[in-house]
Amino acid sequence: MSDPKLSRLEAQLERLIEGAFAQIFSKSIRPQDIALELSRAMENNLQAGEEHESRPIAPDEYVIRMNPEVQEHLLKRQPALASILSQHMVQLARHAGYRLKHTPMIRIIADPDLAASELFVHANHIEQHKSATAVMERIQLPPENQLPPHNAQIIVNGKDVFPITETLINIGRSRENHIVLNDQHVSRHHAQLRLRFGSYTLFDSNSQTGTFVNDVQVREHRLQPGDVIQLGRTRLVYLEDPRPADMQTGATTSIDL
Repeated sequence: MSDPKLSRLEAQLERLIEGAFAQIFSKSIRPQDIALELSRAMENNLQAGEEHESRPIAPDEYVIRMNPEVQEHLLKRQPALASILSQHMVQLARHAGYRLKHTPMIRIIADPDLAASELFVHANHIEQHKSATAVMERIQLPPENQLPPHNAQIIVNGKDVFPITETLINIGRSRENHIVLNDQHVSRHHAQLRLRFGSYTLFDSNSQTGTFVNDVQVREHRLQPGDVIQLGRTRLVYLEDPRPADMQTGATTSIDL
């Protein structure tokens, strides 16, 4: 299930990219691929607004990893690619109603572990403001629909169990992934799990052999307990438990530290 707001943001960025420099893209990476990954990286790394400014704060540092030959081709055709993308991210944040503390910094990095069609984006905040009095503040737990699923886990080939507790889980053959699959038919960076609106959504990371859920090929799929995921020749089963009764009310709870 895709989020309509996210889809609009991705479409806006895609149009901006196509209008500016779609002609420089090689056949291995499409403009919509980089638009999709950048917009999701922005959305998945938002920070809560401050007291005087309620708008969410968008990340202002983006690292784009791609195949060395593709990177060389793109930068040769458009040396100012990073600067162009930075301006587009400013416009994307403005359209989405997000606030930026700095002009986004874009870095395009060559990664020899990535195939020509693979693209990976990480987003961060350049400044992480930390207050010495933060531990004295009351911390608000998010509503129930923002909590992660209870006891979420992935079972690989019916035997290996991986608890899922992070907001972002990378799956693939590379040792950099959270879940490493020893399968030559699996791409180095094959798929991702992302926590969105209280559920985990599975995304295909431009893999070579595709991502399948319940025998249907998907680019994006909101996981349900019992879903069977096929990556290469590896079968993964997603499971989660019902939330305890005290977490199902949706009430906001305060914790004093």
